[in-house]
This record gives sequence, structure tokens and C-alpha cells, in this order.
Amino acid sequence: MAKYKFEQFNVEIENPTITIDPTQIKVDAVNNTISLSLILETTEAKVYGVEVLDISVENLNYEGEENLMERALQGLEKYKV
Repeated sequence: MAKYKFEQFNVEIENPTITIDPTQIKVDAVNNTISLSLILETTEAKVYGVEVLDISVENLNYEGEENLMERALQGLEKYKV
């Protein structure tokens, strides 16, 4: 079970469905990091848009949606409660 807490929302987001907008990937080639725009949706039909910043990556190649989801989950770790 995953539960997340963000400063901008006064709620803990439990077990959301995560959608990544692949057109909104921001790349920092100097620091080998990416930032992703995510939509977190709960079973109560609540939708939260968040940007997860400075996710470390080994390379800057786009390696498909599965790899992108792994990076998103890696970036969300700092928001887990």
C-alpha cells in the first residue's frame, strides 16, 4: 500500500493510480536528472497533479513507458508516509 503527502495538498493520497505525461519530461543534462509531471488519481475520484523534481537517472535516453514509471516511483519515494 502506498500513501503520499505533498505540501500543497492537505491530505494523504492513498494507493493512487499514477499517470505520467510523457510530453512534459524536463531534462537536466548537467546533473543527469529528470522531472516528471504526474497525475495521481484515487478511487474516490480525487485527482492531484504534481511535479516530481530532480529524479536521478543513469542516462538520458528515453527507454519506454515502463522505465519511465520506474523513475516516477523512484521520485515519489520522498513523498511516502
